[in-house]
Amino acid sequence: MRIGLMFVVALLASACSAAGMEEPPTQLRITLDGKQLVTHAGAETEVEVGGRSVKLRVEELPWRHFSTNGLQFDYPRHFPWEFDPEPPRSWTLDGNSAVIMLFDNTIQERAAEDLAADIEKALSSASSARRTKTELRTAKSGTLAGVASTITLARNVVRNEVFVLGKGGASWLLVLQDSLADDGSHSTEYAAMRARLAATLEF
Repeated sequence: MRIGLMFVVALLASACSAAGMEEPPTQLRITLDGKQLVTHAGAETEVEVGGRSVKLRVEELPWRHFSTNGLQFDYPRHFPWEFDPEPPRSWTLDGNSAVIMLFDNTIQERAAEDLAADIEKALSSASSARRTKTELRTAKSGTLAGVASTITLARNVVRNEVFVLGKGGASWLLVLQDSLADDGSHSTEYAAMRARLAATLEF
């Protein structure tokens, strides 16, 4: 009897494991003409519009939309969001390998090379750095010229791309960071992040 019970437990555990392999969808509340409907991303439901029943489906995109003071872009949904209100204000969107950092540069008006140098100095005790020019070709804001700093640590190579963004009286420093593979290639997470940012960046 004990063997039979253990077998059933194993089967249940296997079934639960298989059922839980995918991340649960996001719960959503939709308000339509004052009426609220609770559903989840990807689900299809029927709602009444103008006296007739129509099908409604809401999909959750893999991106979030960042916006501040005229600057906006998309970034991967799974990146945690951190904001530091202390001057100069800064935002950090941190993935597994890739990171987006944004600094308010309106008052200090620093050059990209200055921030790249600060990052290099912060890691200087265990690093060597190589600096080159880089470009970010955007769909809506033209081609941005910047500086790339490749920093070699004990077992890791980190690459930072720094760009100055400005419009009117506002200015920002944008940093795109990645942990490179052993062959020097970028992570797939960084490639997707950079491509989406280039397609959506506006200021």
